[in-house]
Amino acid sequence: MPIAVASSRPLRLLDGVRVVEWAEGISAPFCARILADLGADVVKLERPVTGDPMRAAGPFLPGDNTSNNSALFAYLNAGKRSATLGVSAAPPGRDLDNAGLLVESHGAVDPEALQREYPGLIVLSVTPFGRTGPLRGTPSSDLTLQHRAGWAHAMARPVDEPEALAPRGGADHEAPLAVGLAAAMAAIWGLLVVQAGGAPPCIDLASYDFYAQLGFADLADWSAGERAFGRLRVRRDGTEAAGGLTWILPCATGWVMVSPREQHQWDKWIALLGSPSWSADAALCGTRVVRRVNFFPLQEKMAAWSRQYPPAEVARRAQEVGVACFPVSTPGELLENAQLLHRGFFDRLRTASGDVPMPGLPFRMAASGGEALARERALRSPTLGETS
Repeated sequence: MPIAVASSRPLRLLDGVRVVEWAEGISAPFCARILADLGADVVKLERPVTGDPMRAAGPFLPGDNTSNNSALFAYLNAGKRSATLGVSAAPPGRDLDNAGLLVESHGAVDPEALQREYPGLIVLSVTPFGRTGPLRGTPSSDLTLQHRAGWAHAMARPVDEPEALAPRGGADHEAPLAVGLAAAMAAIWGLLVVQAGGAPPCIDLASYDFYAQLGFADLADWSAGERAFGRLRVRRDGTEAAGGLTWILPCATGWVMVSPREQHQWDKWIALLGSPSWSADAALCGTRVVRRVNFFPLQEKMAAWSRQYPPAEVARRAQEVGVACFPVSTPGELLENAQLLHRGFFDRLRTASGDVPMPGLPFRMAASGGEALARERALRSPTLGETS
């Protein structure tokens, strides 16, 4: 199962690598999806009759709300094949014949026993708490994991009124998708170990570990002497790297986000607005602390200027004078984004109702011979049990 650069286009880095995915949720299936994007033959093992529960997760693609029409399932599993297990709780067994890598999320397999039966097999487990430790097997979700590991606490601070704003998890599915990306890198490392002549590794990836390592800033604060770790905003002099003043302003069409945090940025921003009379009121906006107190009144006053222009024009003018500002894009605007279109970012998902745009690989890759990873691909999500 060498990782080979193909001699003809398109570039398929993992051509000849067979991956068996026995996994549910987001992280492990996304890991296997990335491997499929890189050219691996990925067979997804699903429960009989119902399949992966993610098939029933909305929103759904155009057409009817059936088990083959979930947008999230399609994104996580496009480019794979599907096979059903004889017994939903059984380990993969004979499905591992000729496989080079097993990606699993159930934690119900014995990696060493599998490798004795399949000597060339790499086993990658992606589970909430890993295969060892007192929390192994504890019921969890992506939300509870993020809180338990301290990541959600970090995302929810600092705030002025902790009691009024509870800690929360990451937006959408960004955190478990990031775990899946880390798992894909671990899988490629395992393949490289085997390619170099090493023994196939057993890789134990815990989402809990991943989220905990994101708390490096809090650990640095601990080393600096902080012990309370409350969520109340601490008033400090100097530049705020996070939690600073950021406004979302309405425009003629759409919105922009602008952040003139430092005094020199505020001065440039006010000059761009034409130095309105209210900007001379020190009690309203004389310092950053005062501007934070008057956040909402200032938002209304600044909006009187931003509503005159489209988002792109506001962002252009602000950036020209050195103020951080960018349009808040809608999904429709992303589909028309010149930068993304130039890079061929969007794939096309084939559905019964026609093609649907879908995010593609977030990177481009080309070999010295000119071969390149395919962009703007036409992909399909497998129906349950579809092996070809």
